Amino acid sequence: MTFATMARNRWNGTRWTTAGLAAALALTAGCTRRTAVSRDFGLPNAPSAQQRIPKAARGSPPAAKKQALSPDEALREVFKQQAQGAFDPLTDDRRVKLIENRLRLNPQDMTARLELAGIYERYRLSEEALEQYTQALKYVSESPAAVGVPLRETVAAGFGRCARAAGRSSEAVPALAAFVRRSPSAGTWNEMGILYDEAGDRAGAEESFRQAVGLQPDSDRLRNNLGYNLLLQKKLEAAEGEFRRALELNPKSAMARNNLGAVLARRGDLENARQQFRLAAPDASTAYNNLAVVLLEMGDYKRSRDELVKALSARHYFAPALANFKLVQELLRHRATLAPAGGNLPLSTARIPPGLVLALSSVAPPVEQDRRLPEEEGGAASNVSNVSEDRP
Repeated sequence: MTFATMARNRWNGTRWTTAGLAAALALTAGCTRRTAVSRDFGLPNAPSAQQRIPKAARGSPPAAKKQALSPDEALREVFKQQAQGAFDPLTDDRRVKLIENRLRLNPQDMTARLELAGIYERYRLSEEALEQYTQALKYVSESPAAVGVPLRETVAAGFGRCARAAGRSSEAVPALAAFVRRSPSAGTWNEMGILYDEAGDRAGAEESFRQAVGLQPDSDRLRNNLGYNLLLQKKLEAAEGEFRRALELNPKSAMARNNLGAVLARRGDLENARQQFRLAAPDASTAYNNLAVVLLEMGDYKRSRDELVKALSARHYFAPALANFKLVQELLRHRATLAPAGGNLPLSTARIPPGLVLALSSVAPPVEQDRRLPEEEGGAASNVSNVSEDRP
């Protein structure tokens, strides 16, 4: 699976992820046509749906059939249109028009608005989904007392998730910050931290995660997210403390355990790092590979290769380890060619993202991370997707 960012747990339990890595390390282990946007929460300079999809490309709505289609027939029709390359969800998915009609009658119908946002997310229409979450954010903020905490956190998570997917994290920060001040909760502060991290504001993210942990200190996911932020800031001792606390709360947290392994490796304690990776991984080859990825990110190519040899000894045709081994060999050859001239190989040449949290062995992260996903450039591979557990 493609390495997304590792380490944040999405608060609502859906997919999380921040693109913390510059290249994708393959680890083994988703808005009606633009209406007026709230001045308080709107994002500037967003292209309208009509601008994004030229009219000529949108096609005409299908002619009405004489008889209503059964659900199975309607689904087959959608698949047929998709296969022909003529399907436009904004005009051809009947659910969209039905929900738009409901929203015209009642713009504050939160059920309809979130349902529409979910449809857009599934079609990967991040801008359209973001528009719906932006409107939801506005309405929820105007009357937070009338809306339960779970719904507020769902809206905040959807808004942050789509802002990241649309590449608009920095623009979205003021809107979500205003919302969190009016509707504070552990989940909304957690989402604020993820958005800050995505926008590159590590200090703002740390403060947000600390606010979340203060409201819910017994959440292993929040502890993990705070620890991951500290890891990104290279505050290794503080990060280790948060990961150990997360594991006291939930010894089965693979993300926290892999993050702890990453911290220990960075501190030079490879034996205990390997042990943590082994406890989190489904097999020894995965654990060796994940430690190799951390060493690769650190620029320690020789020891990374040693771990990959162990991974391939345990499983001869282990695809992530094979891909990583090829990358390490290329980096070592590159370094060897620079050495005679007295040159140094910049770590950036390796195109390895900065924080690793290696290894959930089963579930791939939703489209947050989760998180906008890391660039699909040459990077190490792992058999586990490492996603922050914020990222619900």
